[in-house]
Amino acid sequence: MQFSTAKDLINWIEKEKRFTNTTSIERMKFYANLFGNPEKKFKSIHVTGTNGKGSTVAFLRNIYETKGLKVATFTSPYVTNFNERIYYNKKNISDDDLLKYGNLILAKYPLIEQSGYELPVFFDFITLLAFLYFADQKDLDLAVIEVGIGGRLDATNIITPIASVITNVSYDHMKQLGNSLDLILKEKLGIVKEGVPLITSIKDQNLIELCKKECEQKHSKLIVCDFSKLIIKKADLEKSIFIYQGNSEVEISLIGLHQIENACLVMEVVKECNNITKSFKRSFEVSNEILYEGLKKTKWPGRLEKVADDPLIYLDGGHNIGCLEQICQFVSKLNYKYKRAIVAISMDKNIEEMVNLLDNTFDEIIFTHYSLARSAKSTNLFELSKCKNKFIIDDVKDCIAYVNNNKVEFSLFIGSLYLISEVRPYFLKN
Repeated sequence: MQFSTAKDLINWIEKEKRFTNTTSIERMKFYANLFGNPEKKFKSIHVTGTNGKGSTVAFLRNIYETKGLKVATFTSPYVTNFNERIYYNKKNISDDDLLKYGNLILAKYPLIEQSGYELPVFFDFITLLAFLYFADQKDLDLAVIEVGIGGRLDATNIITPIASVITNVSYDHMKQLGNSLDLILKEKLGIVKEGVPLITSIKDQNLIELCKKECEQKHSKLIVCDFSKLIIKKADLEKSIFIYQGNSEVEISLIGLHQIENACLVMEVVKECNNITKSFKRSFEVSNEILYEGLKKTKWPGRLEKVADDPLIYLDGGHNIGCLEQICQFVSKLNYKYKRAIVAISMDKNIEEMVNLLDNTFDEIIFTHYSLARSAKSTNLFELSKCKNKFIIDDVKDCIAYVNNNKVEFSLFIGSLYLISEVRPYFLKN
């Protein structure tokens, strides 16, 4: 099987099975071995966590690009187009390269079938494609790799990075990861490799103890963000300014208290990588000046992103209870008398708790759904809500028209990155 256009390849990939029952990453190691182990041909930082992975990757990418390095990133899901997932040297993978490496993998399918291994599922395929692409970039300095789900059994976990990062732990993907924070963290700790430092912004002391035990077993250094040394000077819809660890004032464009914490985590990662990379042929060492500049200019689409001024409209891809807690905490402190949410949520999420959080934060809620089958029905969300001003508008375009024609002080599209993917192009065009 081979494809003649990137569009046809993407359509086929998107229809592939998302998950498979697996107890190890041996299958992914086998696929990689068929191609000469591309994951061993570039240096990397590995990032997992329930929330904040994408922003953390974006911060790191901007900092190291500001340093002048050639940086690659692998992220998921995408916001605007599929190619965003695989990025190198300030641009997304081209359709031509996507097609080239996709067909390269497909050419090995007969060998995989003969081996007795299952064929790659969706995330295996795109991870392998990314690694093949990165391995061929001869001047690549660093790849920042985001875990898909969990860590231990994730397709990305065949890499041995220079540093491992866990942003935080909350409830999401419980079917795959477990129903307690301990179990979820144990899956994420699966990315910790022998002698490779772990940097985390986890706050819960019991979870930090789990990190300590894992790092002791792997002879890995553990660095935990010390938020007692964080002073927040400003945190509003314009920007955030803070001081961490007694350093100079840091300004970031990404909005929300959670983004300040992500930035502190990144500062710890860069500090540790400065020590690790001293022996490298090419200097990775980042000065404070470059660090602050990289943090300030980082943008990440669909994360409390302003898309209109009149009326004031923001988008956020918050799609689980941890995300929504962070966003609702921030929004509740905004000085607006009337706040509206436009909401779609995936049916596999903790819908009841998420709707309850939104009820307690917003004066008006419009329930809708995105076009994929995994979107929860707007009627189900509506019935769960106790908001006094609640409506159903099933068509996303009608939601946009309603928000534009019935102005309030503050409107936020939230609940799923898939919802943001559908509404964002409209706002960008207009």
